[in-house]
This record gives sequence, structure tokens and C-alpha cells, in this order.
Amino acid sequence: MRIGTKWRLVATVALVLYGALVLGVVWWLAHNILFALFLGIATGCFVYGGWLIFTSSGKRARKGYLFAGMSLALVGVAVMYLARHADVLRGIIVVAAAAALYLLLLTALRKYYWSQARTLGQQEGHMWFAHPFLIVNPKSGDGRAIRAHIPELAQDMGIKVLLTKKGDDVEALARRAVAQGADVLGVSGGDGSLGAVAKVAIEHDLPMVVLPGGTRCHFARDIGLSPKRIADALQGFFGVERRVDVANMNGRIVLNNVSFGLYADIIDNPDYRDHKHEVSRRTLRALLDGAKHPYRLQFRYKGHQFYEAVQILIGVNRYTTLDVFELGHRERLDEGVLQITAVTNLDDALVAKLLRVMSVDRLRGKSALPDVHQWTAPKFIVSAISSQIVVGVDGEREEYTSPVTITLMPRALRLYVPAEGVRGRAKNPFSAFIAGRLWRGAVHGGTGL
Repeated sequence: MRIGTKWRLVATVALVLYGALVLGVVWWLAHNILFALFLGIATGCFVYGGWLIFTSSGKRARKGYLFAGMSLALVGVAVMYLARHADVLRGIIVVAAAAALYLLLLTALRKYYWSQARTLGQQEGHMWFAHPFLIVNPKSGDGRAIRAHIPELAQDMGIKVLLTKKGDDVEALARRAVAQGADVLGVSGGDGSLGAVAKVAIEHDLPMVVLPGGTRCHFARDIGLSPKRIADALQGFFGVERRVDVANMNGRIVLNNVSFGLYADIIDNPDYRDHKHEVSRRTLRALLDGAKHPYRLQFRYKGHQFYEAVQILIGVNRYTTLDVFELGHRERLDEGVLQITAVTNLDDALVAKLLRVMSVDRLRGKSALPDVHQWTAPKFIVSAISSQIVVGVDGEREEYTSPVTITLMPRALRLYVPAEGVRGRAKNPFSAFIAGRLWRGAVHGGTGL
């Protein structure tokens, strides 16, 4: 898509700012290497100390507090350095101001590009449904859909709304909608509700519209929908069709990922909902202290049979990043692969390496991580010694009969999205990828950011 001179001009200004920021930061670091060194060491001490405190008790926890104290001391030294060198502080303020302006320009460019893309898509035509249905979980995401008046807005658009009540079976509601003549199924709720509706939509070859009404909204975010603009997602009923992959796990439709081992053990704890951090801490500590052994999970990889693992994660398509606070995100939902990541052992050394990596792309060169195996496949089977196995499915605790088989279903789901199509998640604004997009936008016209 090509767009106007104004966009290209703003893209050029943003690109110049980006270059100035890079040069400015490099120059500043070269002239303040001691300050940068203090901050770098302080950050490393803080992260490592925090990990030890979170997962340990006794001697190891005291070691963590020591590292955390060291990080605070180093920050104190850095602050004293700033107090004695006002020019350094001025340099930080100038760089921060330039970075803020660059981010504002980038946000404006992204917003304008996608609004133009939607207008173009609407001009090319879109399908109107005769009997649209929308299933809304009013409690999901702390009532996000209700606060945004989604039921009223949908009804004004001619969409029949079904509100779930406590104890309702979402899949049964979707089947009721089909029986009443639905030619599209919309859903606002968590990823579990989305999976239940997707199952019915696939069975009847019906399109599906997703609203980001859940708590984390992983799937909705991966198709470019923001929970902060949930009403905007209603435009999917008048948008364009995109085919995306899903997985079938023992008859259950999976949209995001399946987790065995550590994460499943954590969410299996009855105290998890009310004490997430404490339960996670206790479980990790038991593994690292040797009180709990790797889980008896059996799977095959490169012709070898494994009999235990700490964690097995199966993603529907490739996750491109690791994140401290969430799994990450997927660039594509139609790549046609399952991404399997198996961690067969866990210790402090491996955790330290993983904290340094923080990127699935860098895990591909994993010769230094002998206990981390990652590959892609169309199908994956996990079995356990016990007949029943607890699994984390799209973030929810579920229980299945062993063995569990996960099979990719390429492009099985007919997904309707707003007229601009599937947006990728916003990239790191200071990455080389964004710089390249700005360059192509400034020289050749608009391009997605």
C-alpha cells in the first residue's frame, strides 16, 4: 500500500531522529564509559539477585539479597557521579527528550498507516452477514466488554448478542447460535472461550470474529487487536477473511499454546489464583533445591526417547520472543508448524543463560544450552506414567488422558478481522527492523510498522 507525501515526510523526520539517537547514544557512552559500566553491572546484579530471592531460601536467598544490595550501591555511585557532572545529566535529558519525540512520531505513523489500510480495504468491499451472533462473557477481563458497552454497540449494528452466565457452556451457546441460523460467530472473552467457539466454527465452516475481552488476550493481540480498543474489533463483522492455523489436542481446539510440566504444575495448585507469585516461587524453589525432580513426561526428539522434562511448551506457530512477564508473541498465525520447546533440566546456570538470551531467535544457536531443545513439527505426542495428565491449555488448567496428541490444523479457522487485515504486534521501536521500515516508507511510500 502506498500513501501520501505527508506520511513520507514524517517517516523521514522519524528516521533522521532515529539516526541521531543512535549516534548520540554511542557518543555519550564513549565519553561516559564508567557511568555506563556501573549501570550495566548494577542491572546484572539486580536481575540475578532477584532470581535467587524469588526461587530460594536460606543461603541462596541471602546471596540474592547481597547481589540486590550491590546493585543499589552501584546505582548510588552512578547518582553521585551524575551529581558531580551536570553535563552528563544534561546529555541524558536531551537523549530522553529526543527518544520521546521519536516515539510520538512512530505512534502517529502507525495509527495513520493502519487507518488508511482500513479505508482501502473497505473501498475494495467487505462481506455483510445476514445472521451475525456475538457471545460475550461479561465477567472476563474484569468486565472489559461491559465497560465498553459492547452488547449495546453490537445490537445497534444488528448483531444478536448472547451473554454468558455463571456455569454456562460456551461451546453449547455457540451450537445454539448455529441452530438459530448464525452465519458468523463472534466471541468476547478469554482464550478458553475463544477456543470453544473456534471448535464450533471449524466444524460448521463458519467465520469467526474475535474481540479482545479476556484478561491477557494473547490470541487477539497476535492478530493486532488491542484490549484498550475493544469496540474497534467489532469492525471484524464487516472486515476481511484470513485463514489461520489452530491445533487439535485430543479433540480440544488450541489457539495459542500447550504447556506440560512446570507451568501446568503451578496452575494445578489450588492456591494459584489468589497467590500466583508465591505458588510459582515455591514450585521453582522445589525444583532448584532438588526437593522436586523433573516431571515424568515422555516424548521423542531426533530419534531419541526422553523420559523426563522440566517444561514442554508447544506453540501453534513460532513464538519469536521470550519475555519475563509473558511468553511472547507470534509473527505469523499461518506458518503451518508447531513449535516445540523442551527444557529437560533446570539449574541456576541455565536460568542465567536464558535471562541473557531473552529471544527465541537466539535460542536457535543453542549449542551452549544442552538442556533446551527446540524444533518444529506438524504433530507432537506426550505421555506420562499416570493415566491422567494436567496440561496448561491457552493459559488454563485442564486434565487429559495420557497420551496427549497435538496435531496442527493448517488454515483451519476462518477468521474475520477489520478491513486492514491482520496486524503484526508492534516491534521494538528502536530495532533495526523499524529503522528498515522507516527507510522503505520514506523512500518508497507507506509500509506497516
